[in-house]
Amino acid sequence: MPSLRLLPYLCSLGLLAACRGATDAPPADNGSDDGGTLVVSTPAEPDNLLPPITTTQSGHQVEDLIFQRLADIGGALNTVGDSGFTPNLARRWKWAADSLSIAFALDPRARWHDGRPVRAADVAFSFALFTDPKTASPTAPLLANIDSMTVRDSLTAVAWFRRRRPEQFFDAVHQLYILPAHLLASADRSKLAALPFATQPVGSGPFRVVRWVPNQVLELAADTTGGVRRAHLDRVVFTMAPDPVTAFTRVATGEADVYESVRPDKVADVAKSAQLRLMMLPSLDYSYLAFNLVDGESGRPHAIFGDPVVRRALTMATDRRGIVANIYDSLAVQARGPFTASQASADPALTPLPYAVDSANALLDAAGWRRGPDSVRRKGAVVLRFGILVPSTSVARMRAAVLLQEQFRRVGVESTVESADMGGFVGRMTARTFDTILGAWNPDPGTSGVRDTWTSAGAMKGGNNAGEYRNLIFDAHVDSALAAFAPQDMRAHFAAAWRVIREDAPAIWIAAPRRVMAVHSRIEMAGMRPDAWWAGLSQWRIPVSKRITRDAPAVASGAPH
Repeated sequence: MPSLRLLPYLCSLGLLAACRGATDAPPADNGSDDGGTLVVSTPAEPDNLLPPITTTQSGHQVEDLIFQRLADIGGALNTVGDSGFTPNLARRWKWAADSLSIAFALDPRARWHDGRPVRAADVAFSFALFTDPKTASPTAPLLANIDSMTVRDSLTAVAWFRRRRPEQFFDAVHQLYILPAHLLASADRSKLAALPFATQPVGSGPFRVVRWVPNQVLELAADTTGGVRRAHLDRVVFTMAPDPVTAFTRVATGEADVYESVRPDKVADVAKSAQLRLMMLPSLDYSYLAFNLVDGESGRPHAIFGDPVVRRALTMATDRRGIVANIYDSLAVQARGPFTASQASADPALTPLPYAVDSANALLDAAGWRRGPDSVRRKGAVVLRFGILVPSTSVARMRAAVLLQEQFRRVGVESTVESADMGGFVGRMTARTFDTILGAWNPDPGTSGVRDTWTSAGAMKGGNNAGEYRNLIFDAHVDSALAAFAPQDMRAHFAAAWRVIREDAPAIWIAAPRRVMAVHSRIEMAGMRPDAWWAGLSQWRIPVSKRITRDAPAVASGAPH
C-alpha cells in the first residue's frame, strides 16, 4: 500500500482505486477502431531477445510480445494443474491417464512473422534448444522434470514428464517460449548471443521487431501475418534512457505513455498530473545483496563469505527496515527471504535475522576478525574489505549500496560501490566476478523458480544462483515442497527451507516493493498481472479521439541492431 503519509493525499485526489491496485478486467468496448502507438519509457535495455539466454526483465518484457507460449497463466497466478491457464499457441490439450504426458493441439492458423506456419516440430526443437547444455540457458533447470517433447503429428506436440508434479503443466507452458526451428536449427548453441536473431528475432506473437538502436529505441509493430490481427495497437516503442530521471521525465512531459518504476519522491507529481494515472500493483519483485561464496579462481570457499558466521554478522549489521523506508517510503516492505507475500511459497511467520549491531560485532570478533588501528577488521593478512556491484541504471539499488556501505563501516568493514551498466552488470554476475552483488529478482509466478535461484542446481554454470549457495538440507526441503500436492504440505516444507536459508545468510534480503507506474490517461489497459504488467498489452487500446501524432523517436547516428 502507499505510504501512510502519501495515502491520504492520493485518495483525496480521487486515487483510491489506484491505492487498492489496478484491476485486470478488460476495458469496455467503446467502438473505437484499432490503431495508435504506445511509447514506454524505460531506463533498462534488453540484453538480447533470444529467450533461452535472456537474463534481464526488460528482455523478457519484449519477448512476451514477440513470441508465444503454449498457454498463458491467468491473473490469479494459479500454477497447480491447468485450471488457471488459457489457450495461446495451443488451442487445447489432453492429459494422459497416468498424468505423465500432455498432448498439445496447436492453432493451425499460427504463423511465424516470416509467413512460415508454426508446427509441432518447432515445439520439440524449442525444448531441445532450452535444455541443451551448450545453450547454458538459465531456464533449463526449470524444465528438468520434462523428459522430452515429441511430435505426434504436424499440429500435435507431446510433453513427457519424468514424474507427476503439481506444477508440471506450468513448467511446460510458462517456462518454454516456442521458437522457429527453420531459422535456428543450424545455429551454434554455444554462441547464440552472437546471432543476428538475438537482436532481430522472428516470433509468432502479436508484435514483431521493426528496429533496435542500442541504448535509444526499440520499436515493435503489430504483426498481421496470415491476416489475423493480434493486437489492438499499431506500434509499441520502448525508449531507453540510462538515467532514470530522464526516463521518468519523458512520461511526465508527454513524450511517453508508460513508466513502470515511479520513485516515491515522484508519486505526488504523478498524482497531481491531469494527464497521468498512478497505478499501484502487487509485485513479485524483491531485492537483495548476494555474497559470492566461492573464490572464482581457486574454486575454494571465499576468504570472507565462505564463513556463515560472517554472513550472519553482516546481515545483522544492516538496518534493512531503515534502508527500505529511506528509499521507498512505505511503498515497499522489508523482505523476509527469497520470496514475496504474493507467492504461494511465502511464509508470513518467518522473521528475518534481527538488526543488532552489538551482536554483529561480537560475531565478527568470535570469527577472528579484529579491528586494527584504523578500525578496519583484519584476519591475519586478509582485510575485511569487498566490493558491492550494482547496476548504474537503478537509482534504488545505487542508494541502497551507499547506505549499506555506511552501515558496514560502523562494524569495521570496508566496502566499495562498483557500478556498471546493465550489460556489464549481467556479464559480471554470469561470470561470478564479484564479491557481493545488489540484485533485484522478478521471479515467475511458480514456486519452482527458487530451484534455479537459490538451490545447488542453480549454482552450476548458467544458473541464476550467482553467489553459488549450496545446502543439501535446503535443497531437500525445496524439492519436497515442489513435489507436494497438498497446499499445507507445500507451505510446511517451504517454511523449513526458509528457516535454513535465513541461518545460512547467503544474501541480505532487503526490499519487497510494490510496482508503482505512471500511465497516460488516454490508455485503456487490460490483463495486468503481479508478475507482468505488460501481460495483456496486445489488448490495450487508445481511442481514436485520444490518439496523438508523434514523430519517430530521435536517435543518434549509428547503425541499428
